[in-house]
Amino acid sequence: MKITANDKLKRSLIKKYWRETRKVLIKVRQPVMEMADNTGIESLKAMILHLLQVQPMTTHLVKLWEDVGGRYGSDTERKIRRGRIKSKLEEEELLEDWKRKMRIYSSERSLIKAGAILTTEQEAINKIIDLVIKESLDEGLGIIESRRLLKKYLQGRELAQIENWQAQRIAMTEVGQAQNTASYQAALGHEGVKKTWMFIPGLKTFRQNHKEFEAMGPQDMSFEYVPGLKHPGDENGAAEEVINCYCSIIYSID
Repeated sequence: MKITANDKLKRSLIKKYWRETRKVLIKVRQPVMEMADNTGIESLKAMILHLLQVQPMTTHLVKLWEDVGGRYGSDTERKIRRGRIKSKLEEEELLEDWKRKMRIYSSERSLIKAGAILTTEQEAINKIIDLVIKESLDEGLGIIESRRLLKKYLQGRELAQIENWQAQRIAMTEVGQAQNTASYQAALGHEGVKKTWMFIPGLKTFRQNHKEFEAMGPQDMSFEYVPGLKHPGDENGAAEEVINCYCSIIYSID
């Protein structure tokens, strides 16, 4: 028997969390917007990382993992235990159990992940500030005019485009990681299960080595495709193997 991931659901979840991540990024930088009205541009630049709010992002990541991981973990276990889960109540209990597991798992990691995301957001805002400083000097703008220009750019297309790309990357990476981590953990505790890498090119990525992983065929659950990478999106794997990875995994049971 083969167990494959619901790719249609995955695409839907990526779109959902892409939208939600954009909204969270706006919340994250709201204090910066408020300070831009009455703070010098250079002073504001030095304060960016301290102003960005980490809590909305950590909460968002935990919610994502609870939702996505809960669905895929329970679905994988239900399929492996076919015939032994006979009622709707048992299915609901299994789903809640996996949501709880993923909530605990992600809570331990969300703060570190959110910190990295905030650093990227800081870099994006600093690019906008540097642009405003240059234009202010070139045009001889005063303090009030420079602040107005900064707020215009912070609310404008430039930062929105950067955040849209960032939200897409976060959604694709985190949904993929939650999906594959949960399904892998669900399959890991059962005998006679083998895994096969399923190569799916991402929207912005094509990793030739991931295509080669698929060609390897079924492998033992403990097999590492490269050091630290036991499945797509493995958090122990290198960033270049994980970020924007859309690949999935298939399980075969004797």
